[in-house]
Amino acid sequence: MNSKLSDKYDLIIFDCDGTLVDSEYLNNKVSSDLLIEFGLKEYTPERCVAEFAGTAWSNIKQTLEDRHDVEIPRSLIDNYMRLVDEKMEQFLQPIEGMLDFVVDSKKHYKIAVGSNGMRSNVVRSLELQGFLDHFSDDMIFTKVQVRNPKPAPDLFFFAAANMDVAPERCLVIEDSPTGTKAGVSAGMDVLGFTATAHDVNAQEKVLFDAGASAVFADIIHMRDYLGL
Repeated sequence: MNSKLSDKYDLIIFDCDGTLVDSEYLNNKVSSDLLIEFGLKEYTPERCVAEFAGTAWSNIKQTLEDRHDVEIPRSLIDNYMRLVDEKMEQFLQPIEGMLDFVVDSKKHYKIAVGSNGMRSNVVRSLELQGFLDHFSDDMIFTKVQVRNPKPAPDLFFFAAANMDVAPERCLVIEDSPTGTKAGVSAGMDVLGFTATAHDVNAQEKVLFDAGASAVFADIIHMRDYLGL
């Protein structure tokens, strides 16, 4: 255990999509399919990953409406939620070693989940990958519980308060610039995680630019950093 870090933090807040579970392909394939069907044919899965990874669909909707002068119907978002749920067992992937990392983290810190995802999808993805044995419902925080989703700091402030930990005693693990900015805005240290990125080097730069204090492409090096 890295004694300097163990003295610095009391709580680790994990993002879900792209951090605990590899759902980026699932989420962005569904987003791409729906946007192409709607008529925005330039939004390939790759572009959706590059632009929208970690972003709440309410924010994606606003971005697209402003950019293209269109109105995204509520039915598209409802279909997104339904299709992600339907295709989860088919396309959701584990991140090798992450479950063991969470188990070992729990021996030394409080742990929580802080996600911009739809709560039902977040809980189901955690269940499918075996994480609900370690995160009870009151340790899982999603955007529906706060006024503003990431990149606003609201969700991380809410998680810290409910876990009875001061923000400066929290460490966030995130794969997206959206979540990284939220953690930094909350006054928390953020570790970037690029294991699920299509372009690891490019994503590393993006996460550093967003304020991450360190970025890791694999769990082994993150373990070394934390001394787990």
